[in-house]
This record gives sequence, C-alpha cells and structure tokens, in this order.
Amino acid sequence: MARKLPPKIRISAPVTPFGEKGEFLPDAYAEIIRWHLKHGTRGFLVAADNGEHWALSPKEIRQISEITMRESKGKLPVYVGAWAITEREAIERAAAAAEGGAYGLCVKPQHYVHSWTDATEQDVVGRFEAIYKATRLPMMVYNSPNRTGVNITHDLLRKIIDVVDVDCLKDTSYEPAFISQRVLQFHDKVSVLVNTNAFFFSNMMLGAGGFIGSQADLFGDQADRFYDFETMTEAERREIVVCYNEIAEATNRLGTIPTSYKAMWNMMGLPAGHLRDPLKPLSPEQTEKLRATLTKWGILKGDVARRAAE
Repeated sequence: MARKLPPKIRISAPVTPFGEKGEFLPDAYAEIIRWHLKHGTRGFLVAADNGEHWALSPKEIRQISEITMRESKGKLPVYVGAWAITEREAIERAAAAAEGGAYGLCVKPQHYVHSWTDATEQDVVGRFEAIYKATRLPMMVYNSPNRTGVNITHDLLRKIIDVVDVDCLKDTSYEPAFISQRVLQFHDKVSVLVNTNAFFFSNMMLGAGGFIGSQADLFGDQADRFYDFETMTEAERREIVVCYNEIAEATNRLGTIPTSYKAMWNMMGLPAGHLRDPLKPLSPEQTEKLRATLTKWGILKGDVARRAAE
C-alpha cells in the first residue's frame, strides 16, 4: 500500500458551534468551514476532538458531514470522527458519516480496553476492521494515548493497515523517538501527520506527510509557513518553534480541549459558539492569558484585538 494523500498536506480540525441552549448551529458551522477553505486548507477532520465528538448525536454527525462535503464541493478529503466505547455505537456513528457523504472516517481505539495489561490485538485491530467492513470508507487512524489510554504500537498499526484502507495517521504521542520511528517505518505506506512542535522539521525531513493545523490555522493564509523550513534562517526556525509552542501551551493547557480553541475562534470573530456538557468555559484569568498569547503573536490585531478585549 502506498501513500494516497498529497505531500505536505495541512488538514484543518474545526470546532462544532453550539447555541446557548446546546443546539447545533449549522449555518455557523458552514461559515467556519468557508473560512478554512478561504485560507487554503487541504482537508478536514470534523466531529473529532475539536468538534466535541463525544457530545454529538448520529444525526448531527450526518449533518456535519453533509455541510463539510457541500462547502468543499467534494474536492478535499473530509474525515469524520467515528469512535465510541461499544462497537455498535461506533458503527452507528460511522454509518451516519457515510450517509452524509463523508470521504473517510477518523477512528480511535475504544478507551475501555486497557486495565492491568496493554490493549490486545483483537480489541484494537478488531474494532478498526469492524468499522471498515461496515462502511468501506478510507480511514485516518488516530493514536491519542493521552485521551484513550491506549497506544497504537508500530506492530498494531501494521496489523490495522493489513485489514483496513488507511490513508493517514494522526498521532498525538509526545515521545519524540516514537514519532520519529513512526515516520521512518510508515512514511511510504500512509501519510504520517505530526505535531507542529520543535520536532516538526526533523520529522518532515524523514518523510512525514504533513500536519493537522489546529494551531497553524489561526494564522490564516500564513498557516503553511512551516513548510518553508528548508529556506528559513536558524533564527526564523527558532522563532516559529517558540511561537507554536506558546500557542500550543495556551490551547492545550488552558481548559480541556477544545475549550481554548472555541474561545480563540470567538475572539477572532468566527461563530464558534458555546461548549456542550461536560466542558466548561475558561475562567477570566485563563481568557486573559489566552488573549495575551494571541496578541503577542499577531493573531489578534486591530479591530479584532479590540473586539476580543470587550
């Protein structure tokens, strides 16, 4: 199996806007998708962590899939979150995405399968295979050990690739050596999407396929500047690493993801809306820290900065 996605891809992971009473806001969501398209995204990961997957109904997942495919005119890969504790519910969510016309699915392992021992092959690989057999849609494999408690090892990933049509891998492991080995072992099989952190440059040189642009998207048209690393000076590389590390610290540490992301997009004037239970808004102190970080790096400026301060 060879890589199918274009090299140096940037995939956006938009939030799902909800109203004050928790209702899904389809028009606001379409506006957010159009903003990402205007600023050059080359794919979407929707109804996932940033999209509060755990709080969405199958009907809403279908709506989100329909809107994203409609706004992107079917020209970009759109992966839709489809995971749950039970196989039945995961397949129900995957089927809803398929009914909405989704290009592909994003699947995590079920988080209950680890306890006194590591997750087993039959639990992890079996879940991916079951969802694939039910939909036959290509997949983004999502390794998120910090959220699921299950790490998809290199051996498990090989076994998943043997039974599932895998386009790409989103890996949020923060072990540099593990990610480098991931790229070295799978760069010619799937697109390995890596974090925009201090190790991004080295992983791209090893053959990584690109990244999910949660922080990069904040820079709009300049979101792809990471890919200019080969022509950057050392000082420019240092600055961009410090910039993204500080933004990641603000987005990932101030409240549970995607609390800060929603707050940021609202500050920037996009209708990101409210959170759904069990998430709570940032405190005033956290909001001020977030605003200060965005202002420092030029994300909030002019009228936008003034509006965010109100």
